[in-house]
Amino acid sequence: MSLDKRTFNFRKWALIGLLATSISCVALAEGETSVKKGRYEVLYSVFNTTFLEPETAKAINVKRAKNLALINISLREYLADGSSIPVGAKKINATWFNLLHKNKMVFREVKEPDAIYYLAKFKISNDNEKIIIEAYVTPEGSSDEIKVKFQHHFYLN
Repeated sequence: MSLDKRTFNFRKWALIGLLATSISCVALAEGETSVKKGRYEVLYSVFNTTFLEPETAKAINVKRAKNLALINISLREYLADGSSIPVGAKKINATWFNLLHKNKMVFREVKEPDAIYYLAKFKISNDNEKIIIEAYVTPEGSSDEIKVKFQHHFYLN
């Protein structure tokens, strides 16, 4: 692998790591951000794509637009010793809806050395729009779905 390609790969993963960190910060500001069932936890966050740095958006192939939002879902499995590890999703069925529309979400898996997460884009129609998201997430290694349902107000910024 050439030096330029390795540098690009390093930058890409560094930007994706930055995305995960920024998603965490946005999520913490919003309140409830996870659902735990058994030994699994589903963590989630949503935000306008304009909050992404241009380099991060490019690295994860997401268009920055004031009427576009992104949901991030990741899973953790808690082990007997109290530690946790990232785990993939066997299946994610999710919809988002507002007062007029209900749409299915299509997730894209992103794997990093120490993380696995799932991203889906959706449109915001109006300023101060309330979007309700309902997802059923089945972790790898489990047959139980974990239901995640929350609402978020989006602003066209």
